[in-house]
Amino acid sequence: MLVGSSPVLAVAAFAAAAVASQPGTIPRVVSPADSGKTITVPRETHLELRLPERYRWTAPRVRGTAVGLTRIYFIRDPGYLAWSILARARGTATVTAVGYGAQGIRQSCDPGPCAPHLFRVTFVVR
Repeated sequence: MLVGSSPVLAVAAFAAAAVASQPGTIPRVVSPADSGKTITVPRETHLELRLPERYRWTAPRVRGTAVGLTRIYFIRDPGYLAWSILARARGTATVTAVGYGAQGIRQSCDPGPCAPHLFRVTFVVR
């Protein structure tokens, strides 16, 4: 790979390297299994949010200014959607998303709507 040949590859590689360098007790990857949790991290911590593609997810929303999200794009589909999370300022922020129905499966949700999959994690940045 040539350096500078693709900004997408550079962003994905940077995010992967940053996530891999974090200390042990802080989760490096945040997923729907972490929904409902509060995660405390020091400033400048990098994490990765992964949402499985078996659901159609709304774009994650951040309430608060303590963390920022940046979408990670892949050349090959890994089976999940990903965002880099940066703990950028002291305070609290909540990340939410909603997943609907299974993709690629021919099912009817009749007589009622499909149950949404709610995702919510609160970050406390120190």
